[in-house]
Amino acid sequence: MSPRQRLGRGLIIAIAAAVLVVIGAGIALVVWFTARADSPEAGAQRYLDALASGDADDVRATMTTDAAPDTATRDTFEAATAYLTQPSITGTEAMTGESVTVSASYLLTGDTHEVTFTMRLEDGQWLAAADALGTITATTTIGDAVTIGDVVLEASAPLLALPAAYDVVAAPAGIVTGTAEVVVDPGATADVAVEAALAPDASVTAQAAVDAYLEACTASSAESPAVTSPPSCGISIPWGADLASADGFVFRIETLPILALDATGGFIASGGSYVATVSGQTRAGTTASFTYRDDAWTLRGAFTFEAGEFVLQAW
Repeated sequence: MSPRQRLGRGLIIAIAAAVLVVIGAGIALVVWFTARADSPEAGAQRYLDALASGDADDVRATMTTDAAPDTATRDTFEAATAYLTQPSITGTEAMTGESVTVSASYLLTGDTHEVTFTMRLEDGQWLAAADALGTITATTTIGDAVTIGDVVLEASAPLLALPAAYDVVAAPAGIVTGTAEVVVDPGATADVAVEAALAPDASVTAQAAVDAYLEACTASSAESPAVTSPPSCGISIPWGADLASADGFVFRIETLPILALDATGGFIASGGSYVATVSGQTRAGTTASFTYRDDAWTLRGAFTFEAGEFVLQAW
């Protein structure tokens, strides 16, 4: 190959390298201008405006990947009783690499709130970081859980929450009553105590559970008798006076006992009646059946709460 040819090849390589440098510089400029097109203040304002809108999906779009609110947090936010208004960014306080602390103010439940939270650069956009959320921790005087909308929150268990105002309600509804308001700010833990009490109609509400329990206790028929007398159902049959052994029990409910709850955690269901036909072997070795009636059917026990659900425990 001649020197002229080698020079031409070198020129081509040099020109190609120069083009790559220009292209690389262009990419760098695009990235730089993209980052410059956004700012921590603008990103923070988008976050606050989304909070003010009350739309959890809009809020999610303004937050970093690791701070994304989960389903419980989003559902809680959708059930908020008040959202912030008049949000504004008042300044930046510190900057470390791609993180900036911003200060802001807004109105919530009639009060002015001055807050700070972190904005972080992610994929060329300034997004709210995890400390832009707050935490709700609730306790209740009755039960083991509370609710915010449809979200069940275990007592004393923290729940990540978006800034807003929430009604925290004793659970389960219809059995207990009591509501307390809590206001959540970025980076803050909001403690709330619910003063709960048995609802006036709690016994009426819980009656269906007693009815279902006793109907299950007495499930039987002539074609498919129960093989034993059911325990913990308030049923006592004196079949031992007539039979040496019993192998079939058929029940007929005439009146279900009426439930009354005790504020101390006990219950009594009384005033019921049933008829029981018991078949078995007599002492003479013959097969026989006898019918018994109880007009004072009574069930006693206690009630507890499990994960916000009302649970009856019969003796």
